Amino acid sequence: MRIVYGLGVLLEAIQIAHCAICSFKKHDRLGKSVCIYETLTFACAIVFFVFTFVPGHTVTVLAKGLTMALFDWMLIALMFYTQYYTGAVKTFKGVQAASMIFAVLDTYMLIENTWTNKIFDIESIKAENIKVVFNNDSLWYRLHFIFTYAFVILIIFTYLYMIIKSSRMYREAYGAIAVVIFIGFSFDIATIGSDSIYDLTMIIYGAIAIIIYYLTYRYVPNELIENMLSLVVRDMNNGIICYDRKGRCIYYNDLMEAIYRHGGNMSVYESKYSQWIEKLGDDRRDSMTFQTTDIEINGEKHYFEIAYKRIYDESNRVICDYFVYNDRTQMYESWEQEKYKASHDSLTGLLNRDQFYEDVHDMVNKYHDTTFYLICSNIKDFKFINEIFGMEKGNQVLIKQAKLMASNPSERTICARLMNDRFALCLPREEFDEKRVADSVKELQCEFTGNSFHLHMYMGVYEIRDRDEAVSIMVDKANIAADTIKNNYDCCVAYYDEHLLEISIEQRRLLGEFEPALQNDEFVMYLQPQVKRDGAAKGAEALVRWVHPSRGILTPYAFIDILENAGLIYKLDLYIWEKAAQKLAEWKEKGYGSYHISVNISTKDFYIIDIYETFTGLINKYGIAASNLHLEITETTLMTDFEKNMNIIHKLQGVGFRVEIDDFGSGYSSLNMLKDISADVLKIDMGFLRKSENEVKGQDILESIITLAGKIGMDVITEGVETKKQLDMLTMMGCHEFQGYYFSKPVPVSEFEEKYLV
Repeated sequence: MRIVYGLGVLLEAIQIAHCAICSFKKHDRLGKSVCIYETLTFACAIVFFVFTFVPGHTVTVLAKGLTMALFDWMLIALMFYTQYYTGAVKTFKGVQAASMIFAVLDTYMLIENTWTNKIFDIESIKAENIKVVFNNDSLWYRLHFIFTYAFVILIIFTYLYMIIKSSRMYREAYGAIAVVIFIGFSFDIATIGSDSIYDLTMIIYGAIAIIIYYLTYRYVPNELIENMLSLVVRDMNNGIICYDRKGRCIYYNDLMEAIYRHGGNMSVYESKYSQWIEKLGDDRRDSMTFQTTDIEINGEKHYFEIAYKRIYDESNRVICDYFVYNDRTQMYESWEQEKYKASHDSLTGLLNRDQFYEDVHDMVNKYHDTTFYLICSNIKDFKFINEIFGMEKGNQVLIKQAKLMASNPSERTICARLMNDRFALCLPREEFDEKRVADSVKELQCEFTGNSFHLHMYMGVYEIRDRDEAVSIMVDKANIAADTIKNNYDCCVAYYDEHLLEISIEQRRLLGEFEPALQNDEFVMYLQPQVKRDGAAKGAEALVRWVHPSRGILTPYAFIDILENAGLIYKLDLYIWEKAAQKLAEWKEKGYGSYHISVNISTKDFYIIDIYETFTGLINKYGIAASNLHLEITETTLMTDFEKNMNIIHKLQGVGFRVEIDDFGSGYSSLNMLKDISADVLKIDMGFLRKSENEVKGQDILESIITLAGKIGMDVITEGVETKKQLDMLTMMGCHEFQGYYFSKPVPVSEFEEKYLV
């Protein structure tokens, strides 16, 4: 019996050592705590074996003391294990340090007892029993047992508390460990007075160590994992359905039921699976991913990415097939929104330029039997709408323009906002109704036209003949056609032909030659005299001619509009202003300081150049009087940003410059405007003069304007006077200064000087 008992203790110790090694390999806090507990239990078992089977009084006393000390440390290790296993940190907060201090002192006292016998002594050692006599009067003896039993009770109550507090799936794990500890504690109390060497207490505590390892890493964790996975799969946002190797549905979660709503009828899932396998045939793979967008859940459309997987065992035999439905609705909708933003204009909702080019190319090559028109629209001086009325009004115009362009939607119609106020439309030729478009344009123009701005929208139409031609080139050709009517307020649609392309090429050639021409002084200032009725000149208007080395003298009509559209007119203006100032300085030196030269300021000059600094810089640089350099500004230029431009004019007048309102009557002039503009000279446009020559009402209006200008302190110059009849009529109306071919066409400076400088 003694041998059998000894072998049992050793075998149990070996099993405990195995548990310690296995838990050491876990590499986490829980594994570390289990490893320490198992190691201490193994050490306690070995020392107990020595206590039981190794003869000698001193050895037996020392072994008994070490057994009791190791039991202290086993309880501390069990405390750490319980802390990590249950998460009950607060329960042991403050207890850990105190217990370890006590265990150190207790270990010392129990080892010292080998020689002092203050706590216990061995009275007799026999084959079947060892008589241990405890010193009941020893304080340390009492403290040892109080510490031991109190600690065990604290650990048991900790598990009971966690059982009450935790969810159902954890209760079994905590309950199993609590029961094992309670049984061991009960056996310990029951055998406390036994002298038999066959002490089951150590066997029980060894069994507790083995069972704790098993419950921690084997049975209970696996069951917990299964339960957790079951709950996770049931509640997760992904749908899951599993089939066994025979195609029977063995599991599906709640989301799958929400997707298909088959009321738990497994046969429906099995039928769908069978049809899917049959449809794929040899194309089925062990791992596949595909998309579906036709699933509704609670009335809302959802987009799923479905992953299919076939599982094999270690012998490569089929275990099951499963499908995972990943809800990609949010990602898909976000992707659709990003795709929409990347291909559409945010303000109007129309396609953007890149998408328009792509879609038009695809469409014209899809419908080979259809002839298509590509139409581009633009608004003249659109940015002035934003300047005068604000961005909100400008956006309203763009939205209205977009509705006009997209007013005839069809499968073969594509509309886009290319940039700013430029829109494009591609549609079959037979669907284009020019009259309807013209009426819509007029409606738009009337809606946004006022006293200070006349909206002019114009379109170019290009008939697509070469379907392989780049869409960007098609757009360029439509824009070339549109630009031909940019200044024609009576027309809104123009058609492209090859002659227009030649003109466009010519314009680009001129733009390429412009900068070198400035550097080579190919631009020459001409002067057209401003005279009294008798032909005596007071001054002249500075005009420009391009003396081209190969094309001869080019008039402004050949290049001014081109430079304005390209945004280069300011460079030519600066050049002419400089030439005018130089000439005035030269005249001053020669004694002709009473003559003036009028220079033109274009609309875009106010946005690009500091007008005030430029002109004051010129008069300071050349030492001329500001009153000799007249500044001609059109009424349209003034009205683009009235308050800002008037502030500049007032500053220039304060220096001494005379300001002339040029081309009065050519646009949408207003008598009310004369009240607000404090100009020095009013130049009546020759177009107004031609219209009023044979019309009594027109003459009356013209005479009223001349009279009104005089009353408000403005001089009047009528330009474009071509006949003596016009001269006589204007003189009778009270105009005393004239400009026009009746007196002189624009001439070179030398010719002007020879004829008029006296």
